[in-house]
Amino acid sequence: MTMHKELKKQITFAQGIVDLFHPFVEGVIHDLDSGTLVAIFNNISRRKVGDPTPLHELNIETDKFPDYFPPYYKTNWDGRKLKCISITIRDAQKIPIGLICFNLDVGLFQDVENKFSALLQLKKEAESPVELFGGNWQEQIHTQINQYLTEHAQTLHQMDKKQKRKLIEYLYKKGIFNYKNAAVFIADSLGISRASLYNYMKDIE
Repeated sequence: MTMHKELKKQITFAQGIVDLFHPFVEGVIHDLDSGTLVAIFNNISRRKVGDPTPLHELNIETDKFPDYFPPYYKTNWDGRKLKCISITIRDAQKIPIGLICFNLDVGLFQDVENKFSALLQLKKEAESPVELFGGNWQEQIHTQINQYLTEHAQTLHQMDKKQKRKLIEYLYKKGIFNYKNAAVFIADSLGISRASLYNYMKDIE
């Protein structure tokens, strides 16, 4: 297939970019006059030279092509996402004659991102106070008490012994009692004696 000389000049450029980002990037050169694909490097889309150029994807008339199209996504034959960019090639009269398209297979990066997200995600109910709390531990205890009261629509001065026992169990399972002197502080905050607090804790499984 005969290729316009201006398109031939882009072959080295396209090959260089593809080699730099190999094996993640595909490079494609389209001839707008023939409406066909005239060169492809690191073929990840399973197309071949001579295939029709899908100009409908760009949704714009040829004579209105910008110098390049902002990155966009399309789906590869295997369902993986490709992040694409198309650059307009012009002749000496500045008329669009071709496109260089680079298609980045982002599927691998999405897989890695998902694995890192799973690795870095914290459980909603973390057990370790080191994970949950930082800074002033007394303030953090108050925060957890207030959170519990809000979730259960309760107030401290209205809580009976059974309700306070459940609150203490909640704080215990959060790991708050691992803080030195936390028991004393919690007993004072709940308005109960330390003896009562320890009695409540005996029932916690």
